[in-house]
Amino acid sequence: MKQDPLFSIIMPSYNNGNYIGDAIESALAQTYPNWELVIVDDASTDDSLDIIKHFLNNSNIKLITNDINQGVAYVAKQAVENSSGEIIGILDSDDVLHKDALMVMVSEYIQHPDYGLIYSNHYQCDKNLAIHGESPWSGELPVDMCLQEFLIDKLFDAVTISMHFRTFKRSAYDKTEGFDISLLCYEDRDLYYKLEKATLIKGINKCLYYYRDIDEAGAYRKNQNAEYYWFVCEYKETMRRLKINLPFIREENLSPFLCNIMYFYLRRRHTIAKDKLRKKMHHFLLETGYNKLNNNKFLAILYLLNSYIYGYTNFSFRKIMKCLVH
Repeated sequence: MKQDPLFSIIMPSYNNGNYIGDAIESALAQTYPNWELVIVDDASTDDSLDIIKHFLNNSNIKLITNDINQGVAYVAKQAVENSSGEIIGILDSDDVLHKDALMVMVSEYIQHPDYGLIYSNHYQCDKNLAIHGESPWSGELPVDMCLQEFLIDKLFDAVTISMHFRTFKRSAYDKTEGFDISLLCYEDRDLYYKLEKATLIKGINKCLYYYRDIDEAGAYRKNQNAEYYWFVCEYKETMRRLKINLPFIREENLSPFLCNIMYFYLRRRHTIAKDKLRKKMHHFLLETGYNKLNNNKFLAILYLLNSYIYGYTNFSFRKIMKCLVH
């Protein structure tokens, strides 16, 4: 790697007009000079495009626009394909980079040439970027654990894994299938799983990213089917690790039976704490059941009742019946 590699910042954009100006300004403020910013606007209906256009007099900034909303994974894939950097980093359009973020990451890649995915810690902020504190640091990936095991194991700890600022080498990305455009969220986790098989992973406990931790930020973050996409992400990774191909599991084809198979697979193949995995599966089954109440009450009750296998609920049969009669 050269001493001054081009660093591509990719920014999926959708209806973040209130915040995208801050995100772009943080790219302009970088102390590392050799960078480009590739913004893909995914058919925003607010004033995002007008704000972005104010910055296009800077030759380091490139804008691609979609006429139809395609989803965050599709847009992230577009951004990578339209970038040129040896290193790529993801900046959400409602967040902000520390001014030294690129400088630190480039230095890490030069010092550790075998690593192709490096992530940092981040500050948790309100909508005005007032810092609430640092995200608890969960440490680097242990040598005796795969990434899937590590992430699921941390789900119900007081400490959760932080992967902002997320960066990777193009050479590592090109060895994978890239972003999975069928995933409307958890697309980043899916990419990390793929990159794990192509390169080494390193975390650095430095806050290089300001994350707006509020519901209104990030139109991409508001997905009512998030639990379903979490399951699909883990399902696909399970299939990759088993080295077998199974058909894509669409939401309408998802069953409590399949959920139980996934639970027993993860429990047997990994050293994930049983209680943590049970909590996650219980939560997933409840969420899925609620989502199906309006269109398939029979299947909904199977999900809700199946959740009792995993415990951790005060949701009574009376409450279930009350939901079903409405």
